[in-house]
Amino acid sequence: MALPGNGIYVVRGEMATLMTAMRRGTRWNATAYVDDEKDSLLKMFIDLKQDLNRIEDLRLIEPQVFLAPFLEVIRTADTTGPLTSLALASVNKFLSYGLIDPTSPNLADIVERIADAVTHARFMGTDQSSDSVTFMRVIEVLHTLIRSPEGAAVSNETMCEVMLSCFKICFEARLSELLRRSAEQSLKDMVLLFFMRLPQFAEERSDTMLQKRLNIGDAASGATQEKLKRKAVQPAPAAPRKSSTVEDPPQTPQSANLAVPGHLKAPILATTPASPAGNILDMQGKITQTPTTTASLEVEETAASDAPVIQVDPADTDPLLVGEAGERSSTLTEANSSEYINSVGVRFTQQSTDQDAATLSPYGLPFIQELFRFLIIICKPKDEHNSDSMTHTGLSLLTVAFEVAADNIGKYEGLLELVKDDLCRNLISLLSSERLSIFAANLQLCFLLFESLRGHLKFQLEGYLRKLSEIIASDNPKTPYEMRELALDNLLQLWRIPGFVTELYINYDCDLYCTDMFESLTNLLSKYTLSATNAVYSTHIISMDTLISVIDSIERNCAAAKNSNNRESLPEPAPATGGSRHSRHNSGLEGIVIDSGNGVVVEEQVENIANFINTSSQRLRLQSGDGVGITTEQLANVKQKKRLLSQGTERFNQRPEKGVQYLQEHGILNAELDPMQVALFLRENPGLDKKMIGEYISKKKNVDSKILINFVDSFDFTGLRVDQALRLYLETFRLPGEAPLIFLVLEHFSDHWHTQNKEPFANVDAAFRLAYAIIMLNMDQHNSNAKRLNVPMTLEDFTKNLRGLNGGEDFDQNMLAQVFNAIKTEEIVMPAEQTGLVRENYQWKVLLRRGDTHDGHFHYVHDASYDVEIFNIVWGASLSALSFMFDKNTESGSQKTLAGFSKSAAISAHYNLHSDFDALVLTLCKFTTLLSSVEQHEPAPAINEIQQAVNFGLNGKAQAAMRTVFLLVHDYGDCLRESWKHILDLYLQLFRLKLLPKTLIEVEDFCEANGKALLILEKPREKQESGLFSSLYSFISSEGQREPTYEEQDFIKLGRKCIKECQLDQMLQESKFVQLESLQELLKCVLSLLKAPQGHKSIGLTYAEDQTVFWMEFLVKIVVHNRDRMIPLWPAVRDQMYLLLMGSASCGYDYLLNRCIVAVLKLAIYLMRNEELCPIVLQSLKMLLMLKPALLLRISKQISIGIYELLKTSAQNIHSEQDWQIIFNLLECVGAGAVPPSYDDAQLPLPPNGSAKSDGALSGEEDASTAPERGYTSDSELTKASAAPGASSPSAENWILVNNKDSELTTASRPQSPPSSSSPPVNTLIFSCQLLDHAPFALFKCWDSLAFIVRSVAHITPYNFEACVRCIRIFVEACRDGGIRQRRKLETAAKQRSAKKRSDRKPGGMASSASSSNLLLLTGDTADNQGHGSAAEQEDLAQRYEQLSIQLLDLMYTLYTRTAQIFRWWAEEGCTVPQSAALWSPGWCPLLQGIARLAMDRRREVRTHAISCLQQRALLVHDLQTLSGTEWCSCFHQVLFPLLNELLPESSASGQLDASLLEESRIRTATIMSKVFLQHLTTLIELGNAFNELWLDILDYIERFMKVGSDTLSEQMQEILKNMLLVMHSVRVFHNQDGSLQQALWELTWRRIGEFLPNLKEELFRDEDLISPAISLDFTQIRYAPSLGTIEQSLTLPLYSHCLKISPTVTAKSETLPAKQRKKPWAKFRSKLKVLKGFGKKN
Repeated sequence: MALPGNGIYVVRGEMATLMTAMRRGTRWNATAYVDDEKDSLLKMFIDLKQDLNRIEDLRLIEPQVFLAPFLEVIRTADTTGPLTSLALASVNKFLSYGLIDPTSPNLADIVERIADAVTHARFMGTDQSSDSVTFMRVIEVLHTLIRSPEGAAVSNETMCEVMLSCFKICFEARLSELLRRSAEQSLKDMVLLFFMRLPQFAEERSDTMLQKRLNIGDAASGATQEKLKRKAVQPAPAAPRKSSTVEDPPQTPQSANLAVPGHLKAPILATTPASPAGNILDMQGKITQTPTTTASLEVEETAASDAPVIQVDPADTDPLLVGEAGERSSTLTEANSSEYINSVGVRFTQQSTDQDAATLSPYGLPFIQELFRFLIIICKPKDEHNSDSMTHTGLSLLTVAFEVAADNIGKYEGLLELVKDDLCRNLISLLSSERLSIFAANLQLCFLLFESLRGHLKFQLEGYLRKLSEIIASDNPKTPYEMRELALDNLLQLWRIPGFVTELYINYDCDLYCTDMFESLTNLLSKYTLSATNAVYSTHIISMDTLISVIDSIERNCAAAKNSNNRESLPEPAPATGGSRHSRHNSGLEGIVIDSGNGVVVEEQVENIANFINTSSQRLRLQSGDGVGITTEQLANVKQKKRLLSQGTERFNQRPEKGVQYLQEHGILNAELDPMQVALFLRENPGLDKKMIGEYISKKKNVDSKILINFVDSFDFTGLRVDQALRLYLETFRLPGEAPLIFLVLEHFSDHWHTQNKEPFANVDAAFRLAYAIIMLNMDQHNSNAKRLNVPMTLEDFTKNLRGLNGGEDFDQNMLAQVFNAIKTEEIVMPAEQTGLVRENYQWKVLLRRGDTHDGHFHYVHDASYDVEIFNIVWGASLSALSFMFDKNTESGSQKTLAGFSKSAAISAHYNLHSDFDALVLTLCKFTTLLSSVEQHEPAPAINEIQQAVNFGLNGKAQAAMRTVFLLVHDYGDCLRESWKHILDLYLQLFRLKLLPKTLIEVEDFCEANGKALLILEKPREKQESGLFSSLYSFISSEGQREPTYEEQDFIKLGRKCIKECQLDQMLQESKFVQLESLQELLKCVLSLLKAPQGHKSIGLTYAEDQTVFWMEFLVKIVVHNRDRMIPLWPAVRDQMYLLLMGSASCGYDYLLNRCIVAVLKLAIYLMRNEELCPIVLQSLKMLLMLKPALLLRISKQISIGIYELLKTSAQNIHSEQDWQIIFNLLECVGAGAVPPSYDDAQLPLPPNGSAKSDGALSGEEDASTAPERGYTSDSELTKASAAPGASSPSAENWILVNNKDSELTTASRPQSPPSSSSPPVNTLIFSCQLLDHAPFALFKCWDSLAFIVRSVAHITPYNFEACVRCIRIFVEACRDGGIRQRRKLETAAKQRSAKKRSDRKPGGMASSASSSNLLLLTGDTADNQGHGSAAEQEDLAQRYEQLSIQLLDLMYTLYTRTAQIFRWWAEEGCTVPQSAALWSPGWCPLLQGIARLAMDRRREVRTHAISCLQQRALLVHDLQTLSGTEWCSCFHQVLFPLLNELLPESSASGQLDASLLEESRIRTATIMSKVFLQHLTTLIELGNAFNELWLDILDYIERFMKVGSDTLSEQMQEILKNMLLVMHSVRVFHNQDGSLQQALWELTWRRIGEFLPNLKEELFRDEDLISPAISLDFTQIRYAPSLGTIEQSLTLPLYSHCLKISPTVTAKSETLPAKQRKKPWAKFRSKLKVLKGFGKKN
């Protein structure tokens, strides 16, 4: 921006304004003529005016030319305040408008002149308001100068004066508040600029320490005195100032005297003589008016010694750095300049000047360091000259410095030393301030300090935190509440620094000689949070937030690790250093135009800082302080060592030898005493008692063991004067009280000091004498008793006493003088005797010294390596605090604590801290108000459950806790262990209060039509009694069962809405994803809640049946969801289900029993789909067979449906014989009502009553008495049967053989010979099994299961074949004659008829007991039938039974035809199975018996189908042709003969059949017998004697049938016999091989036939020789095609005599045939067979 006239108009205007004001003033009033030429000020303006008139561009003259008149007005004392104010305003405008050329070679001189004039401004005061305006102008000019680019050229000394001028105005209490605040704000802006430029200042390495400190003259040293000595001086223009000279040697902050020579509170600094206008105000003297009298005030001239000045050494500093504001377009030119852009956007360029750099070098680090020291000094609380306002201002300015340069201050050794020593000590001391504003400012500064430089301030930070803890925990009423609040908030901000908490733990808790800082602070915060007993204040909330901040930090680390695939990451990026910090000043900066110096304007784009927020790299730290390589194991070792060391220290302070011995025993010190190790222990451990150390090292044995020598040798006395070394030496222990011991200690000291300092004295004795003399001098000068007795010695006395002791010569007198003065000034105080300030100074010195050693090494932590250790410490305190605050807070304020709970849970889950997670869940469960303390099997008190549900709906905090609990369960279910029981307790209470969602109380049930069932137990209503008291009692007791009101329903809906949001059912679904350990705990807790009943329901013991059912279904859902990993978990589930089943069965809990049965089968349905788990689960189903038959009957519907569903889904997974045995046993017992077998499974637990069988199961005695005949044996009885085969009961002969005779698993032996006359015939068609009542529904459903098994080719194997056949036989028995109920009716009716007959024969007689029982049975059965429905239903049921019997026939025939194929397939697969020739006994025979059994049925349809199956299909199966004669003989004895027996009059069944049906059955059965006999005659003949017996048996049955039936039956029997005889004769059954008649058989046959048909022989074989045997049994032969699959059958028909025409020629020809052809004579008579077949078909 170019000004009109390049600024010349501006200067002219300002000059005119100022000259006009001057002429109006008192000095130039209009009453007296004043020659302008004679007035020096006006003449300067006139000359300037002439100069400006000669030029057109202001740049043609030097700036000091047009500035000189204005600066002179400012300096002159006889100008008024308004005039000085105008001049200051003009200079400020020149600076603001940029009229001073930054490229001027005299820039340094120009700014020096401006600064000098302004800082030495003098004027005549008028009134306070006007004077304040002038001082405001002074501040503005100085502020503009320093903040302008030209201000970078100001020298160190001038800058000190500028700052001092601002400080004087700021600290002057008599000035207006506005002026002082303006000065303070200007100081802040200047300090901001100085410390922002700090990175560009280099630290001098050679002799560049501050030569002189900020030296504010003590012009007010007499402020407390009323009279001051004043001198009058004539007002004159200020002479050029000389730079201060430095005379003091360099001093470090540590060794120099920190006392400020002047003091800062200067109400009156200087005055000038009074004038008519008033007092003269001087920036270097008096800056406020004082009341005046008529007498003139004398003023003392301001001198350099007492005026407030800032003196800095003029040493070389950095080259001049000048800057340019971003909003100004002026340029800086300098060739080869180095540039720097600070965060505000100001570019600094290096520039050289023509002036001498030694005199006018720009300000730099020396000024910054001096300013920093000055700010620290004015914050010193123990300096009485520092007022509260000064301290507050100093803290504010230091805060600004640290806000912009905290990271850079640590890079400069000089500044860092000030921070470590003076600043930290002042800040810690200021914590005791009672001024709240100072306390708050101090805390803010401390935060900035330790946030950035804590790596250098390890022990200072420890002291600060310890002091902060004292304030927080203080009960002192002088400590206001606000102060504790500020302290807590400051601690919160510190804990939020990334890594700060971990660093506390690493650097203090894990440091051997530091306090457990983190742990103690954590406990303090927890204790303070828990102190909110009456009300919750902000301090308690802040305390809790501080604890939660640690949780937040660790949780962020866990989330980051999870998102980065478990890679360790930094908690969060720390702020960047230096210029990378965000500032509001540069957030809108777009670009800066820079003059490159060659006239070319280069526009450089500077990007907005907002683009880099949160993306900057981590702040640089001390690399040496990084905690690299510290493992958690090392930290644990250090913690253990620290505990031992602490105990050893306590023992040492009581008895040193015991302490050392303890440390040796625990490995802290070597078992063999190491003198150097012990010496280092004494030196390093700050907790040791100094007195005990002195006693220990001075003991003779320790001297002999060289502990004292090593102790002394551990000191470094190099370069230290003897008194300094002695002072350092005696700080570590207390001198023993005995003189010999003191000599001993000092001798070793003297020797060591003398050696390390290259033997400065004649000998060691000289050093010893001097050391001892110093101790004596210290006592002489400072001991009160010595002073009272003797006059303290002087320097002369001291030197005199030491004369000639340096090897006969004197010591250096200067050295002795220094020693004397040092001891006299500062006492050597023993540590045990230190008190007050002396003790504080000593402790601070020790702190600084420790900080310089390796103990001061600070570890920064940038990752999450130690989060587990941190969480373990903070967890307990945090949980207590969160719980307490959640309980105390309102509903709206509880969200923060719940978030803390959630984050704690996330951490616990991330690090698998199961116990912590369980404790957290328990705490939250308690806050739901639903957690119960009673066990599940004890019913919860029915104290108005509705009210409890309403209370839950009203309690928002409880609902929030509930949501949080299940949110944790959903997110971190893997971490749940013992807390599962609390989660389940919530489920139970919600179930009890009816708040659970429908999905949890609705379970899958295969017995229901819709497949679902609600878990609602209908409680029976008790009979209501009338009466007032009864009504009242009923009202009270039914309070919990009443209906809720409409208002209560609304609140209950709120509770249900909350529960719905918790997604409780999702927990069950998610259980399949939890870890196995968590799942095991969940199952363990659920099983513990499943308590079986302990007593019968009728006893009245309280038992929560509905809750048990709920938990059982809950268990089922969990198991089903986790079915893929249930193999190791199933035994526990099985045992508990067994106990529930047995308990509910024995104790009469029907609801539980029904649900338990469904649950067991439901588990089997789902689990058996897993082939590996299938046999394990299937074996568990044996528990169903342990129930009483009566119970099985009641629950048969559920079992039958369940077994059917199970087989449909899992039959392909059942393989072993034992597994199939269980399936078929279940079908038999449940469907057919068979008595269950006995099981004694050692794997199952004992029921509650202590026996293997409950009351619901059959006992061994009951088995012996009620079920003596079984079709199978249990596994436990097999060994008994094989061990004692002769001990079988007589009824065992009625059992059938279901296995090979060589098999061990035989149930009984069958008869091996046909029935004889000596023993009654046994009907082997009746399957020996005891059948009880069965449910028709279960029978039909089990039939579906059985049919499903048989009709699927893959399910029937050689291993389950016999069990399947047995099961079918039992079903045949169950459905025979219309079922057991129908049979009972018939039997009862028959008994009633027989009883009536007997009663008719015996009038008045009574029926037998058996009849009575049968009558009762009939009555009961009738009642049962009445309960089953109407007559139509009974008819329908009868039809279903009949249909089932016919289906059983088809099923048996199907299995019958597949038998050989099944065994053949398995043999081809390489399995060991019986061959087809051995299949008769296990396969075909039982099936034929089953078919024959139905052929005995009373129902015509069933009987007809059965006989047809035998006659037309069953006995003609192709596979039967492989049977031997013995097996065919067995077929007669076990199938056909028993069937014939049933048709004889002796059979009870025959008497119950219709006559026509009976006759038809006899004819067809006899025909079957004849057909089978003739068909297999060739095979049977080979039996020999057995054939003869069989033939006689057949003749016997023919005879009996002929005698019992009608004439038609007799004729049919004769024809059958004739046919059989002719065929037998034709095949030469009655002939030997040589053709001769076999007399034995022939005679035996006719002798037996002659008994009932004596004429038959004459009729058939009148001439036996003429009868041609060629009439063969060709018509009985079954021809087979070559292929096995094609069967051509020829039916056997009766052969009547008139159908045969015997040809002699044929007979003769047959006799001439060869022997081989005669063996089969029927081969040539196929034509005759065709005739016979055709005839048979016609009939």
